[in-house]
Amino acid sequence: VLTHGFVVDGTGRKMSKSDGNVVAPEKVMKTYGADILRLWVVSADYSEDLRISDEILRYQADSYRRLRNTLRFLLGNLEGFDASERVAPTEMPELERWVLHRLWQLDRDIRTWSDDFEFHAIFTALHNFCAVELSAFYFDIRKDSLYCDQPDSPTRRAARTVLDRLFDCLTAWLAPILCFTAEEAWLIRNPGDDESVHFRDFPSVP
Repeated sequence: VLTHGFVVDGTGRKMSKSDGNVVAPEKVMKTYGADILRLWVVSADYSEDLRISDEILRYQADSYRRLRNTLRFLLGNLEGFDASERVAPTEMPELERWVLHRLWQLDRDIRTWSDDFEFHAIFTALHNFCAVELSAFYFDIRKDSLYCDQPDSPTRRAARTVLDRLFDCLTAWLAPILCFTAEEAWLIRNPGDDESVHFRDFPSVP
């Protein structure tokens, strides 16, 4: 049994119709979508009172866009990727091997946090990984190679191998949180596949 604090407004006051500070889940879903509401739930530290307001939801919508844009980047740059293109980690540049190592660290931590019901830690780690380590660092460095190098370039092949691994892990890790977004991304990458992303286990990360 998991218990949580009261859901209160953005200033910490109890919600009341007479005060006009009630945030209805149905209205949130109509405005932002169900995934944004789920993102707010998973990002909150449930050991304390849970604050919700339009401003907080707008912040969650911004966080969501960063996660969605990461998946969009992966999908765009994995177009036409084939298993024959894969490169072994021992043949990869150091930057790619660093990303694979970060995946191993995240896999270890996410499994621990899941077992301990520390859902907000999962959200924080995944958001920071996507927004900072991937978008602002790794993708920014490798986009020139991805966009401009020859298809058989060793650096481009290594980068696409890592992007394939990133997609595999991120869609599985995000599926319990962003149900619809993860499913949409998975089906775009696997057209005609009847298996939902929600039937997958977390991938094994060496």
